[in-house]
Amino acid sequence: MKKVVILGGGFGGLSAIAHIRKQIKKKKVEVTLIDKHNFSLFTPMLTEVVSGNVKAENIVLPLREICVKNKVRFIRDEVTSIDSENNSVTCKEGTHEYDYLIVATGSQTNFRGNQSAIRNAFEFKSINDAIGIKYLIIEYLEKASQMTDPAEKKRLLSFSIIGGGITGVELATEMNDFIRAKIRKEYNSIKNDEYDITIFEYYKTILPSIDESQAIKAQRIVSESGINLINNASVQEISECNVSYSINDESFTKDSTITVWTAGVMGQEHLQSISNNSAPDKRLFINHSLTPENLGKDNIYVIGYSCAYKHKENILPPVAPLAMQQGIMAVINIMRKIDGKEPKEFSYFHFGYLVSLGKNNSVVNLFGFKMRGRFAYYIWKMLYLFKVGMFKKQVGVFFDWIMTAWFGNDSVLIQEINRDKP
Repeated sequence: MKKVVILGGGFGGLSAIAHIRKQIKKKKVEVTLIDKHNFSLFTPMLTEVVSGNVKAENIVLPLREICVKNKVRFIRDEVTSIDSENNSVTCKEGTHEYDYLIVATGSQTNFRGNQSAIRNAFEFKSINDAIGIKYLIIEYLEKASQMTDPAEKKRLLSFSIIGGGITGVELATEMNDFIRAKIRKEYNSIKNDEYDITIFEYYKTILPSIDESQAIKAQRIVSESGINLINNASVQEISECNVSYSINDESFTKDSTITVWTAGVMGQEHLQSISNNSAPDKRLFINHSLTPENLGKDNIYVIGYSCAYKHKENILPPVAPLAMQQGIMAVINIMRKIDGKEPKEFSYFHFGYLVSLGKNNSVVNLFGFKMRGRFAYYIWKMLYLFKVGMFKKQVGVFFDWIMTAWFGNDSVLIQEINRDKP
């Protein structure tokens, strides 16, 4: 029986488990999943934790429960290095051998060498990040409600998102909806023009990865919602209270008491122990069978956010559908290898994209069919509800949405907040 080790319980890793379980029942393989967390985070709904639309526990899937159901061994540990010569994975708590390895360890925030951002900007990758940002917003609303100087209120309630991609835009619009609802219902001493949310985007429009015509429409919708958009901006320095940036070599500074960095991700450090043949963002280049380029090892498969996969001469962005499709293909090629067959080449099928632009507004492209507005917003909700994966979590999210629609979001602080990164 061959040993298959899967590193990472995200979209790619769980997709691989779902596809390999038939082979486990046939006793062809013995599968181990290693992840530093005992849960898998459904990241597309992470922004809704900030707004309180969903509870944090309803967008995390219990990895141990999933593994038990699929007869997979689960180990909670953090990978430190991979020895491709000796077919072993070293973790903080031990070493594990494999016959076949699937690397799906996800990504880390790419601060692009900006040391001030590393020190002062908040990341947006985890449940703790989302909860910490939400609590800090509430804390500042509480402080601003006691102020009488409008300028001081606006200085305190100036928030910035660095990066106008899908995550940055969805985070900004969720924050905007949350703050407006709180001002209207609970913080009556604060006016709508006394807070500010700004998105800094390097390119000429927000959402540069989607269709240009829809990006332009999204830019208009987001701007009309009251969010400040600064395009063609290069962020130079971030402090605890402001953001310094330049446009066409002209420098500016803007107040910002909460600055969240969503301007890209990069591969995990341990990927370099497999190969140095990587993109600038440390993701490993792979060939069409999903094995690392120029390594000469056909028993290691690198997928999802860990790989730099070229499709039609372009490196595809690290997105969940890519990871899920690669997880399936990695299992197919492992089983073909075990059966003495040649591997298949991976071909990515692009379904489209879903972008929430706040309450009752989205831009959606499914199989080339473009939509925006309220109908697109409900498609966004229903498709992501389906993709959550576990029925009990789907029920939880659905009832969270109902409770929020009927009674609104809570603005309670149930833990102490400080200015350090959450």
